Amino acid sequence: MMLQALCELAQREHLVDDPALESRAIDFVLQLAADGRLLAVVPTADEDSHPKKFLAPRAPKRTHNIVAAPLADNAKYVLGVQARDGIEEVDQSRLVQRTEAFSALFKDVQEDLLDPGLVALGVFLSDAGRARAQAFALRAEDEWTGSERLAFQLHGDDGLLHMRPAVLLRLQSMSAQLGTAGARAQCLVSGRVGPIARLHPVVKRIPGGQTSGASLVSFNETAFDSYGLDKGNNAPVGDLAAQEYTAALNWLLEPVGGRRHRYGVEIGDAVLVFWCRKSTETADLVASLFDPSPEQLEQSLSAPFTGIESAEMDAEPFFALSLSAHSRVIVRDWLEVTTAEVQKNLRHYWTDLNLTGGDDKPRPIWSFLASLESKSGQGLSPSVAGRLVLSALRGNRFPPEILGVALRRLRLPPDKKYERQRLHDRCSLIKAVLNRQLRAAQRKELSVSLDEGCKETPYLLGRLFAVIERLQGAALGDLNSSIRDKFFGSASTRPALVFPRLLQLSVHHAAKAEGSGWLEKIKSEIVGGLPPARFPSVLALEDQGLFAIGYYHQRQRFFEKRAS
Repeated sequence: MMLQALCELAQREHLVDDPALESRAIDFVLQLAADGRLLAVVPTADEDSHPKKFLAPRAPKRTHNIVAAPLADNAKYVLGVQARDGIEEVDQSRLVQRTEAFSALFKDVQEDLLDPGLVALGVFLSDAGRARAQAFALRAEDEWTGSERLAFQLHGDDGLLHMRPAVLLRLQSMSAQLGTAGARAQCLVSGRVGPIARLHPVVKRIPGGQTSGASLVSFNETAFDSYGLDKGNNAPVGDLAAQEYTAALNWLLEPVGGRRHRYGVEIGDAVLVFWCRKSTETADLVASLFDPSPEQLEQSLSAPFTGIESAEMDAEPFFALSLSAHSRVIVRDWLEVTTAEVQKNLRHYWTDLNLTGGDDKPRPIWSFLASLESKSGQGLSPSVAGRLVLSALRGNRFPPEILGVALRRLRLPPDKKYERQRLHDRCSLIKAVLNRQLRAAQRKELSVSLDEGCKETPYLLGRLFAVIERLQGAALGDLNSSIRDKFFGSASTRPALVFPRLLQLSVHHAAKAEGSGWLEKIKSEIVGGLPPARFPSVLALEDQGLFAIGYYHQRQRFFEKRAS
Protein backbone atom coordinates (compact mmCIF):
# COMPACT_ATOMS: atom_id res chain seq x y z
CA MET A 1 0.00 0.00 0.00
CA MET A 2 2.83 2.42 0.81
CA LEU A 3 4.48 2.12 -2.61
CA GLN A 4 1.08 2.26 -4.32
CA ALA A 5 0.28 5.54 -2.53
CA LEU A 6 3.63 6.98 -3.62
CA CYS A 7 3.03 5.91 -7.22
CA GLU A 8 -0.40 7.58 -7.16
CA LEU A 9 1.27 10.77 -5.93
CA ALA A 10 3.78 10.65 -8.79
CA GLN A 11 0.94 10.23 -11.28
CA ARG A 12 -1.04 13.09 -9.70
CA GLU A 13 1.93 15.45 -9.92
CA HIS A 14 3.00 14.18 -13.39
CA LEU A 15 6.47 13.35 -12.08
CA VAL A 16 7.12 10.46 -14.49
CA ASP A 17 5.05 11.33 -17.52
CA ASP A 18 8.12 10.47 -19.62
CA PRO A 19 10.19 7.59 -18.16
CA ALA A 20 13.23 8.81 -20.09
CA LEU A 21 13.28 12.19 -18.31
CA GLU A 22 13.34 13.52 -14.77
CA SER A 23 13.42 16.96 -13.19
CA ARG A 24 17.02 17.80 -12.32
CA ALA A 25 18.88 20.93 -11.26
CA ILE A 26 21.34 22.21 -13.90
CA ASP A 27 24.02 24.66 -12.77
CA PHE A 28 25.39 25.73 -16.17
CA VAL A 29 24.22 25.50 -19.77
CA LEU A 30 27.00 25.19 -22.36
CA GLN A 31 25.89 26.93 -25.55
CA LEU A 32 27.35 25.46 -28.75
CA ALA A 33 27.62 26.86 -32.25
CA ALA A 34 26.63 24.63 -35.16
CA ASP A 35 30.33 23.88 -35.79
CA GLY A 36 30.83 22.70 -32.18
CA ARG A 37 32.47 25.86 -30.83
CA LEU A 38 31.65 26.71 -27.20
CA LEU A 39 30.02 30.14 -27.28
CA ALA A 40 29.03 30.68 -23.65
CA VAL A 41 28.78 29.11 -20.22
CA VAL A 42 25.41 30.34 -18.89
CA PRO A 43 24.68 30.01 -15.15
CA THR A 44 21.09 29.15 -14.29
CA ALA A 45 21.10 30.17 -10.61
CA ASP A 46 18.56 32.74 -9.44
CA GLU A 47 19.28 35.66 -7.12
CA ASP A 48 19.20 33.27 -4.14
CA SER A 49 21.85 31.05 -5.80
CA HIS A 50 19.34 28.24 -6.43
CA PRO A 51 20.00 26.49 -9.77
CA LYS A 52 17.11 26.13 -12.17
CA LYS A 53 15.48 22.74 -12.68
CA PHE A 54 15.04 21.26 -16.14
CA LEU A 55 13.66 18.05 -17.58
CA ALA A 56 16.83 16.07 -18.25
CA PRO A 57 17.71 12.47 -19.15
CA ARG A 58 17.46 10.24 -16.11
CA ALA A 59 20.70 10.04 -14.16
CA PRO A 60 22.00 6.53 -13.50
CA LYS A 61 22.46 5.06 -10.05
CA ARG A 62 26.13 5.19 -9.21
CA THR A 63 28.29 5.11 -6.10
CA HIS A 64 31.90 4.35 -6.96
CA ASN A 65 31.08 2.96 -10.40
CA ILE A 66 31.78 5.01 -13.49
CA VAL A 67 28.43 5.36 -15.25
CA ALA A 68 27.58 8.40 -17.36
CA ALA A 69 24.24 10.12 -17.87
CA PRO A 70 23.26 10.83 -21.49
CA LEU A 71 23.88 14.37 -22.74
CA ALA A 72 23.76 16.03 -19.28
CA ASP A 73 26.11 15.22 -16.39
CA ASN A 74 28.57 16.82 -13.99
CA ALA A 75 31.81 18.56 -14.97
CA LYS A 76 33.90 15.47 -14.18
CA TYR A 77 32.12 13.49 -16.90
CA VAL A 78 31.51 16.30 -19.40
CA LEU A 79 34.74 18.33 -19.17
CA GLY A 80 37.09 16.06 -17.26
CA VAL A 81 37.84 18.72 -14.64
CA GLN A 82 37.92 18.34 -10.88
CA ALA A 83 39.24 20.47 -8.02
CA ARG A 84 41.98 19.08 -5.81
CA ASP A 85 40.45 17.54 -2.70
CA GLY A 86 42.50 18.64 0.32
CA ILE A 87 46.03 17.24 0.06
CA GLU A 88 45.08 14.36 -2.26
CA GLU A 89 45.92 14.64 -5.93
CA VAL A 90 43.17 14.31 -8.52
CA ASP A 91 43.02 10.83 -10.06
CA GLN A 92 43.59 11.79 -13.70
CA SER A 93 43.13 8.24 -14.99
CA ARG A 94 39.67 8.07 -13.38
CA LEU A 95 38.77 11.44 -14.91
CA VAL A 96 39.75 10.09 -18.33
CA GLN A 97 37.53 7.05 -17.74
CA ARG A 98 34.62 9.35 -16.89
CA THR A 99 34.96 11.49 -20.02
CA GLU A 100 35.33 8.36 -22.13
CA ALA A 101 32.14 6.95 -20.60
CA PHE A 102 30.28 10.20 -21.38
CA SER A 103 31.57 10.22 -24.98
CA ALA A 104 30.75 6.53 -25.49
CA LEU A 105 27.19 7.04 -24.28
CA PHE A 106 26.88 10.08 -26.55
CA LYS A 107 27.87 7.90 -29.53
CA ASP A 108 25.17 5.41 -28.57
CA VAL A 109 22.62 8.25 -28.58
CA GLN A 110 23.89 9.72 -31.85
CA GLU A 111 24.48 6.49 -33.78
CA ASP A 112 23.20 7.31 -37.31
CA LEU A 113 21.13 10.31 -36.21
CA LEU A 114 22.23 13.45 -38.10
CA ASP A 115 20.60 15.95 -35.80
CA PRO A 116 22.46 19.32 -35.96
CA GLY A 117 22.61 19.50 -32.17
CA LEU A 118 24.22 16.09 -31.88
CA VAL A 119 26.64 16.90 -34.71
CA ALA A 120 27.75 20.05 -32.86
CA LEU A 121 28.14 18.15 -29.61
CA GLY A 122 30.18 15.46 -31.38
CA VAL A 123 32.67 18.08 -32.53
CA PHE A 124 32.73 19.64 -29.07
CA LEU A 125 33.55 16.31 -27.48
CA SER A 126 36.59 15.78 -29.71
CA ASP A 127 39.96 16.22 -28.04
CA ALA A 128 40.48 19.73 -29.37
CA GLY A 129 36.96 20.75 -28.43
CA ARG A 130 37.38 19.41 -24.91
CA ALA A 131 40.62 21.37 -24.45
CA ARG A 132 38.91 24.56 -25.58
CA ALA A 133 36.00 23.87 -23.24
CA GLN A 134 38.29 23.42 -20.27
CA ALA A 135 40.18 26.62 -21.02
CA PHE A 136 36.96 28.59 -21.48
CA ALA A 137 35.38 27.19 -18.34
CA LEU A 138 38.41 27.90 -16.19
CA ARG A 139 38.44 31.47 -17.45
CA ALA A 140 34.72 31.87 -16.89
CA GLU A 141 34.79 30.62 -13.29
CA ASP A 142 37.40 30.87 -10.55
CA GLU A 143 37.47 27.09 -10.25
CA TRP A 144 35.41 24.08 -11.28
CA THR A 145 34.94 21.59 -8.48
CA GLY A 146 33.72 18.89 -10.82
CA SER A 147 30.30 18.64 -9.18
CA GLU A 148 28.73 21.34 -11.38
CA ARG A 149 25.79 19.90 -13.31
CA LEU A 150 26.04 20.73 -17.01
CA ALA A 151 23.75 20.47 -20.02
CA PHE A 152 24.05 21.66 -23.65
CA GLN A 153 22.08 23.99 -25.90
CA LEU A 154 22.45 24.59 -29.61
CA HIS A 155 22.74 28.30 -30.37
CA GLY A 156 19.38 29.62 -31.54
CA ASP A 157 17.31 26.96 -29.73
CA ASP A 158 14.96 27.86 -26.88
CA GLY A 159 15.31 24.51 -25.13
CA LEU A 160 18.21 22.29 -24.20
CA LEU A 161 19.84 20.01 -26.72
CA HIS A 162 18.37 16.80 -25.32
CA MET A 163 14.86 18.23 -25.76
CA ARG A 164 15.22 18.58 -29.55
CA PRO A 165 12.44 16.35 -30.99
CA ALA A 166 14.68 13.83 -32.78
CA VAL A 167 17.08 13.57 -29.84
CA LEU A 168 14.24 13.13 -27.34
CA LEU A 169 12.73 10.33 -29.45
CA ARG A 170 16.09 8.55 -29.46
CA LEU A 171 16.41 8.89 -25.66
CA GLN A 172 12.88 7.54 -25.19
CA SER A 173 13.63 4.60 -27.48
CA MET A 174 16.81 3.79 -25.56
CA SER A 175 14.94 3.98 -22.26
CA ALA A 176 12.23 1.61 -23.53
CA GLN A 177 14.82 -0.86 -24.84
CA LEU A 178 16.64 -0.77 -21.51
CA GLY A 179 13.37 -1.57 -19.71
CA THR A 180 12.54 -4.54 -21.92
CA ALA A 181 16.03 -6.00 -21.46
CA GLY A 182 15.33 -7.11 -17.87
CA ALA A 183 13.38 -10.06 -16.53
CA ARG A 184 9.60 -9.91 -16.81
CA ALA A 185 7.26 -10.63 -13.90
CA GLN A 186 4.15 -9.32 -12.20
CA CYS A 187 4.85 -6.01 -10.44
CA LEU A 188 4.04 -6.14 -6.73
CA VAL A 189 2.93 -2.50 -6.83
CA SER A 190 0.87 -2.10 -10.01
CA GLY A 191 -0.04 -5.74 -10.64
CA ARG A 192 1.04 -5.37 -14.28
CA VAL A 193 3.27 -7.94 -15.99
CA GLY A 194 6.31 -6.30 -17.49
CA PRO A 195 10.04 -5.59 -17.12
CA ILE A 196 11.24 -5.63 -13.52
CA ALA A 197 13.64 -3.03 -12.10
CA ARG A 198 16.87 -4.84 -11.26
CA LEU A 199 18.32 -1.79 -9.47
CA HIS A 200 15.96 0.83 -8.02
CA PRO A 201 16.62 4.59 -8.30
CA VAL A 202 17.96 6.42 -5.27
CA VAL A 203 16.20 8.68 -2.76
CA LYS A 204 18.12 11.77 -1.64
CA ARG A 205 18.05 14.17 1.33
CA ILE A 206 17.33 11.51 3.96
CA PRO A 207 19.25 11.98 7.24
CA GLY A 208 22.06 9.47 7.60
CA GLY A 209 22.18 8.67 3.89
CA GLN A 210 24.88 9.44 1.38
CA THR A 211 24.63 12.67 -0.58
CA SER A 212 24.33 10.57 -3.74
CA GLY A 213 21.23 8.93 -2.25
CA ALA A 214 20.15 5.45 -1.16
CA SER A 215 17.66 2.88 -2.41
CA LEU A 216 14.48 1.90 -0.63
CA VAL A 217 14.53 -1.57 -2.23
CA SER A 218 18.02 -3.06 -2.44
CA PHE A 219 19.59 -6.53 -2.41
CA ASN A 220 23.32 -5.88 -2.42
CA GLU A 221 24.59 -9.18 -0.98
CA THR A 222 24.17 -12.75 -2.12
CA ALA A 223 22.89 -13.62 1.38
CA PHE A 224 19.70 -11.70 0.50
CA ASP A 225 19.04 -13.77 -2.63
CA SER A 226 16.53 -16.59 -2.62
CA TYR A 227 15.07 -19.15 -5.05
CA GLY A 228 17.77 -18.34 -7.55
CA LEU A 229 16.70 -14.68 -7.78
CA ASP A 230 19.12 -11.80 -7.35
CA LYS A 231 18.99 -8.01 -7.03
CA GLY A 232 15.55 -6.49 -7.60
CA ASN A 233 14.09 -9.78 -8.81
CA ASN A 234 13.72 -10.81 -5.16
CA ALA A 235 10.93 -8.24 -4.78
CA PRO A 236 9.65 -7.66 -8.32
CA VAL A 237 8.75 -4.03 -8.85
CA GLY A 238 8.21 -2.80 -12.37
CA ASP A 239 10.60 -0.29 -13.93
CA LEU A 240 7.87 2.36 -14.16
CA ALA A 241 6.63 1.79 -10.58
CA ALA A 242 10.21 2.02 -9.26
CA GLN A 243 10.69 5.33 -11.05
CA GLU A 244 7.32 6.61 -9.81
CA TYR A 245 7.67 5.87 -6.10
CA THR A 246 11.25 7.19 -6.07
CA ALA A 247 10.27 10.36 -7.94
CA ALA A 248 7.44 10.89 -5.44
CA LEU A 249 9.77 10.56 -2.43
CA ASN A 250 12.33 12.92 -3.97
CA TRP A 251 9.55 15.40 -4.76
CA LEU A 252 8.32 15.32 -1.15
CA LEU A 253 11.88 15.77 0.16
CA GLU A 254 13.09 18.55 -2.12
CA PRO A 255 13.35 22.06 -0.61
CA VAL A 256 10.69 24.59 -1.57
CA GLY A 257 10.02 28.13 -0.39
CA GLY A 258 11.08 28.54 3.22
CA ARG A 259 10.83 24.82 3.96
CA ARG A 260 13.73 22.40 4.10
CA HIS A 261 11.46 19.81 2.48
CA ARG A 262 8.31 20.31 0.43
CA TYR A 263 6.24 18.03 2.68
CA GLY A 264 8.65 16.66 5.22
CA VAL A 265 10.05 17.34 8.68
CA GLU A 266 13.44 16.18 9.91
CA ILE A 267 13.22 14.59 13.34
CA GLY A 268 16.67 13.78 14.68
CA ASP A 269 18.14 11.07 12.45
CA ALA A 270 14.88 10.52 10.53
CA VAL A 271 12.53 12.47 8.29
CA LEU A 272 8.75 12.35 8.23
CA VAL A 273 7.10 12.92 4.83
CA PHE A 274 3.34 13.32 4.43
CA TRP A 275 0.84 13.89 1.65
CA CYS A 276 -2.84 13.63 0.71
CA ARG A 277 -4.20 11.50 -2.11
CA LYS A 278 -5.88 14.35 -4.01
CA SER A 279 -5.45 17.78 -2.41
CA THR A 280 -2.65 19.55 -0.54
CA GLU A 281 -4.54 21.54 2.13
CA THR A 282 -3.98 19.16 5.05
CA ALA A 283 -0.39 18.45 4.04
CA ASP A 284 0.27 22.21 3.96
CA LEU A 285 -1.27 22.47 7.40
CA VAL A 286 0.95 19.73 8.84
CA ALA A 287 4.05 21.24 7.21
CA SER A 288 3.27 24.63 8.73
CA LEU A 289 2.56 23.16 12.14
CA PHE A 290 5.79 21.22 12.46
CA ASP A 291 8.22 23.14 10.23
CA PRO A 292 6.78 26.61 9.61
CA SER A 293 8.10 29.48 7.60
CA PRO A 294 7.66 32.76 9.53
CA GLU A 295 5.33 34.41 7.02
CA GLN A 296 3.00 31.40 6.75
CA LEU A 297 2.85 30.34 10.39
CA GLU A 298 -0.13 32.28 11.71
CA GLN A 299 -2.18 32.02 8.51
CA SER A 300 -1.65 28.26 8.11
CA LEU A 301 -2.21 27.40 11.74
CA SER A 302 -5.60 29.05 11.97
CA ALA A 303 -7.21 26.47 9.65
CA PRO A 304 -7.62 23.45 11.94
CA PHE A 305 -9.20 25.46 14.72
CA THR A 306 -11.93 26.97 12.57
CA GLY A 307 -12.51 23.62 10.85
CA ILE A 308 -12.63 22.78 7.17
CA GLU A 309 -16.12 21.85 6.07
CA SER A 310 -15.68 19.52 3.12
CA ALA A 311 -17.11 16.03 2.87
CA GLU A 312 -14.70 15.23 0.04
CA MET A 313 -11.72 16.30 2.12
CA ASP A 314 -12.99 14.42 5.17
CA ALA A 315 -12.95 11.16 3.21
CA GLU A 316 -9.61 11.80 1.54
CA PRO A 317 -6.74 9.53 2.61
CA PHE A 318 -3.74 11.13 4.34
CA PHE A 319 -0.37 9.36 4.42
CA ALA A 320 2.75 9.84 6.54
CA LEU A 321 6.01 7.94 6.26
CA SER A 322 9.02 8.07 8.60
CA LEU A 323 12.37 7.33 6.93
CA SER A 324 16.04 7.17 7.84
CA ALA A 325 19.00 5.87 5.87
CA HIS A 326 22.21 3.95 6.21
CA SER A 327 23.36 1.80 3.30
CA ARG A 328 19.70 1.77 2.22
CA VAL A 329 16.54 3.66 3.10
CA ILE A 330 14.88 2.41 6.30
CA VAL A 331 11.13 2.66 6.84
CA ARG A 332 10.52 3.47 10.51
CA ASP A 333 6.79 4.09 10.53
CA TRP A 334 3.82 4.28 8.21
CA LEU A 335 0.54 6.08 8.83
CA GLU A 336 -2.65 5.98 6.76
CA VAL A 337 -5.70 7.90 8.02
CA THR A 338 -8.17 10.42 6.61
CA THR A 339 -7.68 14.16 6.44
CA ALA A 340 -10.64 14.59 8.80
CA GLU A 341 -8.86 12.47 11.43
CA VAL A 342 -5.66 14.48 11.02
CA GLN A 343 -7.51 17.77 11.45
CA LYS A 344 -9.33 16.46 14.52
CA ASN A 345 -6.11 15.11 16.00
CA LEU A 346 -4.29 18.39 15.42
CA ARG A 347 -7.08 20.26 17.18
CA HIS A 348 -6.70 17.87 20.13
CA TYR A 349 -2.94 18.40 19.97
CA TRP A 350 -3.40 22.14 20.38
CA THR A 351 -6.07 21.77 23.07
CA ASP A 352 -3.85 19.44 25.09
CA LEU A 353 -0.90 21.84 24.89
CA ASN A 354 -2.98 24.96 25.54
CA LEU A 355 -2.15 26.36 28.96
CA THR A 356 -2.81 29.70 30.61
CA GLY A 357 0.04 32.14 30.33
CA GLY A 358 0.69 31.48 26.65
CA ASP A 359 -0.04 33.76 23.72
CA ASP A 360 -3.26 31.87 22.77
CA LYS A 361 -1.87 31.10 19.31
CA PRO A 362 -0.86 27.72 17.86
CA ARG A 363 2.90 27.31 17.91
CA PRO A 364 5.22 24.82 16.19
CA ILE A 365 6.01 21.75 18.19
CA TRP A 366 9.74 22.52 18.11
CA SER A 367 9.25 25.53 20.38
CA PHE A 368 7.90 23.19 23.03
CA LEU A 369 10.59 20.56 22.51
CA ALA A 370 13.31 23.23 22.82
CA SER A 371 12.21 23.83 26.43
CA LEU A 372 13.36 20.30 27.26
CA GLU A 373 16.92 20.90 26.13
CA SER A 374 19.63 21.34 28.74
CA LYS A 375 22.21 24.12 28.55
CA SER A 376 24.52 21.67 26.80
CA GLY A 377 21.88 21.25 24.08
CA GLN A 378 20.89 17.73 25.09
CA GLY A 379 17.16 17.08 25.05
CA LEU A 380 14.88 14.28 23.93
CA SER A 381 16.34 11.43 21.94
CA PRO A 382 15.50 11.63 18.22
CA SER A 383 13.26 8.55 18.43
CA VAL A 384 11.10 10.14 21.16
CA ALA A 385 10.71 13.35 19.19
CA GLY A 386 9.64 11.34 16.15
CA ARG A 387 7.08 9.38 18.15
CA LEU A 388 5.71 12.66 19.52
CA VAL A 389 5.07 13.98 16.01
CA LEU A 390 3.36 10.77 14.93
CA SER A 391 1.33 10.75 18.16
CA ALA A 392 0.05 14.21 17.30
CA LEU A 393 -1.06 12.98 13.87
CA ARG A 394 -2.55 9.73 15.18
CA GLY A 395 -4.19 11.28 18.24
CA ASN A 396 -2.83 8.64 20.61
CA ARG A 397 -0.79 9.00 23.79
CA PHE A 398 2.38 11.06 23.81
CA PRO A 399 5.61 9.19 24.64
CA PRO A 400 5.80 8.86 28.44
CA GLU A 401 9.51 9.79 28.38
CA ILE A 402 8.47 13.39 27.78
CA LEU A 403 6.97 13.55 31.26
CA GLY A 404 10.19 12.41 32.93
CA VAL A 405 12.41 14.79 30.93
CA ALA A 406 10.10 17.78 31.55
CA LEU A 407 9.99 17.09 35.29
CA ARG A 408 13.78 16.79 35.49
CA ARG A 409 14.13 20.15 33.74
CA LEU A 410 11.70 21.74 36.23
CA ARG A 411 13.85 20.59 39.15
CA LEU A 412 16.87 22.46 37.84
CA PRO A 413 17.45 26.11 38.88
CA PRO A 414 15.47 28.26 36.44
CA ASP A 415 17.09 30.36 33.76
CA LYS A 416 15.99 33.86 34.81
CA LYS A 417 16.04 35.19 31.25
CA TYR A 418 13.64 32.58 29.83
CA GLU A 419 12.02 31.34 33.04
CA ARG A 420 8.37 32.15 32.32
CA GLN A 421 8.36 30.89 28.71
CA ARG A 422 10.21 27.66 29.44
CA LEU A 423 8.16 26.97 32.56
CA HIS A 424 5.02 27.44 30.45
CA ASP A 425 6.26 25.16 27.64
CA ARG A 426 7.43 22.39 29.98
CA CYS A 427 4.16 22.43 31.89
CA SER A 428 2.24 22.46 28.58
CA LEU A 429 3.97 19.22 27.57
CA ILE A 430 3.30 17.72 31.02
CA LYS A 431 -0.38 18.67 30.74
CA ALA A 432 -0.59 17.17 27.25
CA VAL A 433 0.96 13.86 28.33
CA LEU A 434 -1.31 13.61 31.38
CA ASN A 435 -4.47 14.62 29.54
CA ARG A 436 -4.00 11.91 26.92
CA GLN A 437 -3.56 9.35 29.68
CA LEU A 438 -6.62 10.67 31.54
CA ARG A 439 -8.69 10.69 28.35
CA ALA A 440 -7.79 7.07 27.62
CA ALA A 441 -8.85 6.17 31.20
CA GLN A 442 -12.06 8.24 30.81
CA ARG A 443 -11.12 10.44 33.74
CA LYS A 444 -11.48 14.20 34.18
CA GLU A 445 -8.83 16.08 32.22
CA LEU A 446 -6.68 18.95 33.43
CA SER A 447 -7.97 22.43 32.69
CA VAL A 448 -6.23 25.26 30.86
CA SER A 449 -6.12 27.47 33.96
CA LEU A 450 -6.49 27.09 37.74
CA ASP A 451 -9.11 24.53 38.77
CA GLU A 452 -10.14 25.41 42.31
CA GLY A 453 -12.50 22.43 42.33
CA CYS A 454 -9.74 19.88 41.76
CA LYS A 455 -9.20 17.85 44.96
CA GLU A 456 -6.34 15.65 43.71
CA THR A 457 -3.68 15.67 46.45
CA PRO A 458 -0.65 16.18 44.15
CA TYR A 459 -2.42 19.09 42.41
CA LEU A 460 -3.22 20.71 45.79
CA LEU A 461 0.38 20.22 46.95
CA GLY A 462 1.64 21.98 43.82
CA ARG A 463 -0.70 24.89 44.53
CA LEU A 464 0.45 24.96 48.14
CA PHE A 465 4.10 25.09 47.09
CA ALA A 466 3.33 28.09 44.85
CA VAL A 467 1.66 29.90 47.75
CA ILE A 468 4.62 29.24 50.07
CA GLU A 469 6.98 30.51 47.35
CA ARG A 470 4.87 33.65 46.96
CA LEU A 471 4.93 34.27 50.73
CA GLN A 472 8.73 34.07 50.73
CA GLY A 473 8.90 36.56 47.87
CA ALA A 474 6.52 38.95 49.62
CA ALA A 475 8.62 38.78 52.80
CA LEU A 476 12.18 38.81 51.45
CA GLY A 477 11.95 40.10 47.87
CA ASP A 478 14.10 38.68 45.08
CA LEU A 479 16.63 36.14 46.29
CA ASN A 480 19.59 34.45 44.64
CA SER A 481 18.30 31.11 45.91
CA SER A 482 14.54 30.79 46.47
CA ILE A 483 12.39 28.05 47.93
CA ARG A 484 11.76 26.80 44.41
CA ASP A 485 15.50 26.55 43.70
CA LYS A 486 16.13 24.56 46.90
CA PHE A 487 13.02 22.46 47.41
CA PHE A 488 10.97 21.99 44.20
CA GLY A 489 12.53 18.62 43.37
CA SER A 490 12.15 17.14 46.85
CA ALA A 491 8.70 18.67 47.43
CA SER A 492 7.38 17.16 44.20
CA THR A 493 8.82 13.71 44.88
CA ARG A 494 8.84 13.30 48.71
CA PRO A 495 6.26 15.74 50.11
CA ALA A 496 6.21 14.29 53.65
CA LEU A 497 9.92 15.00 53.98
CA VAL A 498 9.75 18.67 52.97
CA PHE A 499 6.30 20.23 53.46
CA PRO A 500 6.23 20.33 57.29
CA ARG A 501 9.39 22.41 57.21
CA LEU A 502 8.07 24.60 54.38
CA LEU A 503 4.86 25.31 56.30
CA GLN A 504 6.88 26.42 59.34
CA LEU A 505 8.92 28.75 57.12
CA SER A 506 5.75 30.14 55.59
CA VAL A 507 4.50 31.20 59.04
CA HIS A 508 7.65 33.29 59.57
CA HIS A 509 7.41 34.73 56.06
CA ALA A 510 3.73 35.65 56.56
CA ALA A 511 4.66 37.55 59.71
CA LYS A 512 7.23 39.64 57.81
CA ALA A 513 5.20 40.25 54.63
CA GLU A 514 2.83 43.18 54.45
CA GLY A 515 -0.72 42.39 53.37
CA SER A 516 -0.14 38.65 53.40
CA GLY A 517 -3.60 37.87 54.74
CA TRP A 518 -5.00 36.90 51.33
CA LEU A 519 -2.11 34.50 50.79
CA GLU A 520 -2.67 32.95 54.20
CA LYS A 521 -6.33 32.52 53.32
CA ILE A 522 -5.47 30.67 50.10
CA LYS A 523 -2.99 28.52 52.00
CA SER A 524 -5.62 27.57 54.58
CA GLU A 525 -8.16 26.70 51.89
CA ILE A 526 -5.65 24.44 50.12
CA VAL A 527 -4.52 22.74 53.34
CA GLY A 528 -8.17 22.24 54.30
CA GLY A 529 -8.74 20.36 51.05
CA LEU A 530 -5.98 17.88 51.74
CA PRO A 531 -6.84 14.42 53.10
CA PRO A 532 -6.15 13.57 56.78
CA ALA A 533 -2.76 12.12 55.87
CA ARG A 534 -1.80 15.38 54.21
CA PHE A 535 1.60 14.62 52.78
CA PRO A 536 2.33 11.37 50.92
CA SER A 537 5.78 9.94 51.49
CA VAL A 538 6.40 9.46 47.73
CA LEU A 539 4.71 10.74 44.57
CA ALA A 540 4.63 8.60 41.42
CA LEU A 541 5.74 10.15 38.13
CA GLU A 542 2.20 11.02 36.99
CA ASP A 543 1.48 12.57 40.40
CA GLN A 544 4.65 14.64 40.07
CA GLY A 545 3.19 15.93 36.81
CA LEU A 546 -0.04 16.89 38.62
CA PHE A 547 2.08 18.67 41.24
CA ALA A 548 3.82 20.67 38.49
CA ILE A 549 0.51 21.68 36.87
CA GLY A 550 -0.97 22.70 40.23
CA TYR A 551 2.12 24.78 40.95
CA TYR A 552 2.01 26.44 37.53
CA HIS A 553 -1.75 27.15 37.66
CA GLN A 554 -1.52 28.80 41.08
CA ARG A 555 1.61 30.74 40.17
CA GLN A 556 -0.01 32.01 36.99
CA ARG A 557 -3.10 33.09 38.97
CA PHE A 558 -0.82 35.31 41.07
CA PHE A 559 0.53 36.94 37.90
CA GLU A 560 -3.00 37.54 36.64
CA LYS A 561 -4.00 39.19 39.93
CA ARG A 562 -0.96 41.44 39.84
CA ALA A 563 -1.65 42.40 36.20
CA SER A 564 -5.26 43.30 37.03
